[in-house]
Amino acid sequence: MSEETGIYMIPVFNYVTGKFEPSRHPLFINLDKTDIPVSRKGQYLRKEAADSLSLMLKDFHKDHPGIKISVISATRNFNSQKGIWEEKWTGRRKITGTPSINEIKDPLKKGELILQYSSMPGTSRHHWGTDFDINQLNNEYYNKGEGKIIYNWLVKNASKYGFCQPYTAGRDTGYKEEKGHWSYLPLSKQFLTDWNDLYAGMNSVFWKELSFKGAEHVGHLAPIYVNSINSECK
Repeated sequence: MSEETGIYMIPVFNYVTGKFEPSRHPLFINLDKTDIPVSRKGQYLRKEAADSLSLMLKDFHKDHPGIKISVISATRNFNSQKGIWEEKWTGRRKITGTPSINEIKDPLKKGELILQYSSMPGTSRHHWGTDFDINQLNNEYYNKGEGKIIYNWLVKNASKYGFCQPYTAGRDTGYKEEKGHWSYLPLSKQFLTDWNDLYAGMNSVFWKELSFKGAEHVGHLAPIYVNSINSECK
């Protein structure tokens, strides 16, 4: 693994588990400084991913000049993902379509409910600067109208720019389908390999380095969710 040089510039463990600040990393770019539309300021991607995304969006707009695509979520570091996870774990953030999570007494079932759409901190592809969500998180948006045009175009063309959809329909395990989540494969493929190598080599101490509520109950599920992705993203 390339450590503190090459594609990481910092210790590999810190990078693939999101234990760093993207705004201070030399290989990341603030999307506000690009021509990529965003839903809010202060979002970051790896420069390579941003360059390719910019090109892809320009070509999309040649085909569909009146339809907008914007990034609604890009890089999230460990602390950001921890905040999302713990708000759901404690019931401060409601999980759509489910009863109050505080009614669930079994911590494993609680974790599995959260894991339908949210990663454990330290395991999210959003840590890597390669993954982003566009327009809407709700899959229904992509089943009709402009959303369907966007999704069908991406399915047909995104691979030309290095992008793939990690969470497709038809997988037996892992997160639910996410039609608006796309990943920059030229980098994410290596990050996935290195995450797995680190987890295998640090199994007994991995979660001691990554503390969050419920880790002792659901941490063993991490490799399943990290690796249950579209085969085109491996």
